[in-house]
Amino acid sequence: MATLEKIRSKSVLLLVIIGLALIAFIIGDFFTSGRTLFGTGTTIAKVGGQKIDVQDFQRRVEQENQQLQQRGEKYDQAVLQQRVLYSMISDKLMQKELQDLGLKVTSAELTDAMLGSGSFYLDAMLRQQGIESARSLHDMAYNPVNYGIDEQTAAQLRQYWQSLEQQMEASLLQQKFNTLIQGTLTANELDAKALYDENAATAQIAYVIKDYASLSDDEYPVSDAEVKEEWNKNKSTYRLDMPQRSVNYIAVEIVPSAEDLAAAEVAVEEALTALNEQPATEGLVEKPEFVVNRNKVTAASILDSRMKHFADSAAVGKAALVSRIGNDFTLAKLINKTVETDSVNVTLFAVAAPRATADSIIRELNAGKISVDSLSGIAGVQSVQKDMNLSLLDPQVASIRDAISKASVGTFFTPDTISQENLLVLKVNNRKAPVAVYDIAEIRFSAEPSRATINRLEADLQTFINNNKTAEEFAANASDAGYQAFPAIVSESTPQLNGINASRDAVHWVMEAKKGQVSPIFGEETDGRFIAVALNDIYTDYVPATNDDVKQYLTTTVRNNKKAAAIIEKYNGKGKNVAEYAQAMDSKVDTAAVNFGQVSQFNPGIGGGEFAAVVAVTEPGKLTGPVKGNTGVIVFNIINVDNEGRPYSFEENAMTFNRTRGAAVVADPNRLPLILLGNKKVQNNILKFFRD
Repeated sequence: MATLEKIRSKSVLLLVIIGLALIAFIIGDFFTSGRTLFGTGTTIAKVGGQKIDVQDFQRRVEQENQQLQQRGEKYDQAVLQQRVLYSMISDKLMQKELQDLGLKVTSAELTDAMLGSGSFYLDAMLRQQGIESARSLHDMAYNPVNYGIDEQTAAQLRQYWQSLEQQMEASLLQQKFNTLIQGTLTANELDAKALYDENAATAQIAYVIKDYASLSDDEYPVSDAEVKEEWNKNKSTYRLDMPQRSVNYIAVEIVPSAEDLAAAEVAVEEALTALNEQPATEGLVEKPEFVVNRNKVTAASILDSRMKHFADSAAVGKAALVSRIGNDFTLAKLINKTVETDSVNVTLFAVAAPRATADSIIRELNAGKISVDSLSGIAGVQSVQKDMNLSLLDPQVASIRDAISKASVGTFFTPDTISQENLLVLKVNNRKAPVAVYDIAEIRFSAEPSRATINRLEADLQTFINNNKTAEEFAANASDAGYQAFPAIVSESTPQLNGINASRDAVHWVMEAKKGQVSPIFGEETDGRFIAVALNDIYTDYVPATNDDVKQYLTTTVRNNKKAAAIIEKYNGKGKNVAEYAQAMDSKVDTAAVNFGQVSQFNPGIGGGEFAAVVAVTEPGKLTGPVKGNTGVIVFNIINVDNEGRPYSFEENAMTFNRTRGAAVVADPNRLPLILLGNKKVQNNILKFFRD
């Protein structure tokens, strides 16, 4: 009881201690994890309430990297990650759509597609991998003992099978979705007829145009208020799906200076001296920056005209500079020149059997007891090649070159005197006439920026940053400092700064910076450039009218509207026909074909869609205008309307509608994800997890 009383008396103190401990724990966790307290946790992206886990994302990225490596391709990791994330977001949206539609693949459907009557596509794919059929793969994976397969291999086969099942299920679901869409979004009679009418009539018009460019811009000033008013009229056009940031950046390429190039020229001269003073390429042994590639070649095989000229004209032992392109130098040395047989025609095959078997086959061939055509029926004979042209200059032939050169024409033999099995057997059918053969060393050298140059480029950029600490100064003074400031738009989904490789660190800085800030230097020698960035503005819901590109476009639009009004007021009623308007407007009469449903020089070019619509409803022979067009004010007269197209066919126009505006458009893999996304917000947390 006394103990309980003591606890009660200290209850307030205990609560304070526990509260402080809890706060300390939470704050500690916040600063150590950085993403767990009211943050992203392991969610790398979220769309419409659905989350993508970073571990699933990393697995997909690794799979993509493996496929790229197999194809010998390289990809900027930031771009690859963004591409994978977009694909996973699309998958999430598709899964949600399929779920909402109630589409499913039954076990029976999946079994039939994998192992039943629908498995022919899968069987064909597996046969290309050396597996007889899907049923064979399934049996090997789940009954490995029957095939002498160890458990580890069987586990890998089961994992592969399960992956195939997942892919097949996704494919079947996609087929069901496409079938549903195709059966729903089909053209009715009104759709088909409207499409036909849009394209049926082509109007031949005579017109005259007074271009907006013929009026001085200075006479039609545009105020910021007018720009903002025009922006408000089309505000939805500038709505953003996610916040964006407007920046200017400077990219300084790390390239050799004039001093570096002069030093490179001296190094090339020294290399040529060493090559000409010593045999072969020994003079470059201590010059690893000069990359040597030595080959024996014929004149016909030298594709570079400059190298071919050198080979034909140089004396043996002579080295020279063959070409220089920018910072890259190509040197060559003619080490030797001979006349040799460079090519032979042979018949060859392999014998995967003891040497005695190969010797027996050779004896029977040379005695005429068996023919080459019968070799495929003899056990152990493989890879029979008849009338094959073989280059004796090929490095892969080096080990048997002498044997082939000395062999009698028409006699089978084996040049392999060491191996007792898996022998190569061949016969020289004929030899080409001897030709000139050049033993040439091709030497490549590239001028590189020196450490002093790299340090100077970085120091100069740092000096510019130190002297221009605001975004306004950064853009205004870049040109005077010898730089060019490029504009760019950056968002949380931007993997690179205007397509510059390894620039995600700069993007990351932009997304955390404050308006008006100038960044430190990003990049290093291995990236090939230094980058500095200035954050001009932050756009949350809309791209504002103050954005340079938007302001320029809107200013032109408002000015052209003013010019159009002035031209229409000035020339309205100044002619009774197109020719009289042409004289009044100091212009000329021209002709064109205008079709409302087709792209032409008038739609959307000179006239625009609105003008094409006016033409479509104007009676032939009626003088119309002046009316506003895209590039000027137009007066026109319809000379003729061509309605001699195909007669109306519901089937034909319905098919065209479905292909251009119906199911085929919706099911387009590039468009469908955007349709499914709709107005859903995407939260992209990739910059919180990854940096360059």
